[in-house]
Amino acid sequence: MLSRTIPLQIYIPRNGENLPIYMKNTFSFPAILIACLSCLTSSAMSQTVEEQARELMEKYKGALVVVTVKGSLQAKTSGDPLPPNDQQRRTLGVTIGDDGLIVVSNSAIDASVGLEGQQAQLDEKIVRIESAKTEFSDVEISYGDSSLINGKVVRQDPEADIAFIMPDPSEAKALNKTFDKVDLSQFAATADVADRVVGLSRASAVYGYMPTLVMGRITGVFKGDRTFFVTEAGSAQGIPVFTIEGKPLGITVVRIVDGKPTGILGTLSAGSIQVMANLAREAAR
Repeated sequence: MLSRTIPLQIYIPRNGENLPIYMKNTFSFPAILIACLSCLTSSAMSQTVEEQARELMEKYKGALVVVTVKGSLQAKTSGDPLPPNDQQRRTLGVTIGDDGLIVVSNSAIDASVGLEGQQAQLDEKIVRIESAKTEFSDVEISYGDSSLINGKVVRQDPEADIAFIMPDPSEAKALNKTFDKVDLSQFAATADVADRVVGLSRASAVYGYMPTLVMGRITGVFKGDRTFFVTEAGSAQGIPVFTIEGKPLGITVVRIVDGKPTGILGTLSAGSIQVMANLAREAAR
């Protein structure tokens, strides 16, 4: 061990004189080095962004649900109505409340989005679609833990490309179902361009709907009537996106302009969705 002995002079009065008494004080340089190394080790032990992303997936994977929606597409035209067209669509949903309320991208479940004004063939004629809507008949929610619960589409906001689904309360009670959720009220209010973000999703049936993640950054923030984030992690409809610290950024949807889907994705801010969710709960009562 390397150490250094430093003499200390302490003066004690003796017969009117101040006589020095020498004492030894030993300072251990290794102790100082150990303290510094401890700080470095502590810093090295802090989480990497990859570890933070994996923790987010583990924490919120139970809130990622697969929703299968059946319905009938009905359209009125400039001539006779089109015959009803049965639809079945499957998409990712996110549970956002203790009551099990789920948010999805509206255009992912509703085939009528963007049909108004389009042309269609009816027998030998070309007609113009004047209005279209989907009458939903069945909604099935899979929670990734073998539990299946039926639900109901309780509210749609086509312009925001958001729809809300409420699971059947009696079925949930019978299964003693406790809902994992993403609390949108804890949204990332200060998120900005270049911030790291994580998008959570589920793989296709080929991979058993296992939870997956995408890491990236916010590349742009669009502020209009609603706030949309452009991110590298919001790669598909219905994906919840978080800051690396775990704050919800929002849900990825298709941008709707003048009633038409643009095919361009954007992450609608969690704050905006939270307001619409409250309206959905009122509609479900």
